[in-house]
Amino acid sequence: MSSTETLEVVCPHCSKPFASPLMGSGRHSGFKCPHCKLFVPVDRAGDSGAN
Repeated sequence: MSSTETLEVVCPHCSKPFASPLMGSGRHSGFKCPHCKLFVPVDRAGDSGAN
């Protein structure tokens, strides 16, 4: 996966979907939710196509 690739994820805090590039690396990688402004670790980000 490229660091500039944008992914569709669902925030576990506010349950809203958003598109965002992956931030950080290794254990501290994830996404910044544009709705609630919280950091979403990559292992907690829901896939919007899962349901």
